[in-house]
Amino acid sequence: MTTAALHPRIAEVIGALADAQDEMSAALASVPAHLVNAQPSPGAWSVAQIVDHLAIVEDGSGRVVSKLIKMSGDVQEANTDPIGPTITRFQMWNPALRIEAPDMVVPSATADFAQATERQATARQRLIATLMEASGRAIGEHTFPHQVFGPLNGYQWALFIAEHQRRHLLQISTTLAALSS
Repeated sequence: MTTAALHPRIAEVIGALADAQDEMSAALASVPAHLVNAQPSPGAWSVAQIVDHLAIVEDGSGRVVSKLIKMSGDVQEANTDPIGPTITRFQMWNPALRIEAPDMVVPSATADFAQATERQATARQRLIATLMEASGRAIGEHTFPHQVFGPLNGYQWALFIAEHQRRHLLQISTTLAALSS
């Protein structure tokens, strides 16, 4: 299935996921090896831990999206309005918005950068493939609660993953700046 053949909402979400992944790949490629496990301050996450967190969140959120897709059955999506505006209210890009990670998504203290990067990339590929297969199905009809943001539908969960990744790209940048000063 080509991108042109995708339902507009799925194409939007997949585009956001692909763009965020490209941004992360570029950012991680420039991280000096000697800094991947360094913590800028006690209790702060290293770059390896941030990527490990992203891999954990992506895997769990991908399972939620799959569940919501199954719940949609064969109901076809009639709405083509953009989905992005429905999630902007959460201001995930706002670094001043402090969100404490629930225990289930806290990274390992000994996170392996290469393994975490591979796990996250694999989870992203799996999610995009799942969304492509679900194109045209009404995955916005059912919701599943997010621990911080409340009920999100299938599109919002998928878009959340991209926005969450971008949020942590800011954290990686801040971490590296602190380590380099």
